[in-house]
Amino acid sequence: MKKLLRTVGLVALVFAVASGLAERTFYGDLDDSGVLQESFFLPLSVLLGIVGLICLVLSFVLRATR
Repeated sequence: MKKLLRTVGLVALVFAVASGLAERTFYGDLDDSGVLQESFFLPLSVLLGIVGLICLVLSFVLRATR
């Protein structure tokens, strides 16, 4: 269980970083009329980052209790 949580946490953090990089690379600019263009990558990166951190913390807490 600890190893699975740690793996899921690390994979989620890797995908969060990749989503954040995609957001910065392809989106986040102003268009010609001054409207901010954003995509789904920004909330996805935040969500994956939170899930990844929670999984990693849980794996370390389970390791410390056993």
